[in-house]
Amino acid sequence: MSQDQILIVRYPNRRLYNTNASEYLNLAGVESLVKEGKNIKIIDKKTKEDLTKQYLLQIITKFENKESDVLTVNLLNEIIKNYNSTAQKFMPDLLSSSFDFFKKQQNEFIKNLNNKYMNPLINETSSKTIEEWHSKQIDYMNNFFNLTPKKTNEDDFPDNQTSINIKDEIEILKKQISKIKDQLDKK
Repeated sequence: MSQDQILIVRYPNRRLYNTNASEYLNLAGVESLVKEGKNIKIIDKKTKEDLTKQYLLQIITKFENKESDVLTVNLLNEIIKNYNSTAQKFMPDLLSSSFDFFKKQQNEFIKNLNNKYMNPLINETSSKTIEEWHSKQIDYMNNFFNLTPKKTNEDDFPDNQTSINIKDEIEILKKQISKIKDQLDKK
């Protein structure tokens, strides 16, 4: 465990204990640590099982049920469809890259928004920049989450082959990764 990581232990009574701060936490406390940018790890006291993902998913579920609709049904369907395929191997890197790209773009946007020369209320050029940024974000996310190939007519496949074999699926994924890398390199 790294020194900057906060170790949280879940006891058999389901209580969470922050070993760094010597205090008990609830789910909202874990959420606060994550929002503060802290690196957390949650383990079961008895089995030593890593429960971090389970609790992070619980926090996301709370948001989705109460506060927002970030994870669309289409996105969740795509994740499930690609979970047991070769795409599953690339998914963590793709998601990580997309969030890194999004954070970079968001920081650049905020930096320019706070710049008096780029304020959209004052400068027409910045309005165009915002529109362009928004358009690129939409295009990027639409292309990124389109992991399955578009349906085509049976006539488009030689010998009436209607399914894509694993090699073709890998090639499609390689091309998508290459496109994402190119887009990231341009930024």
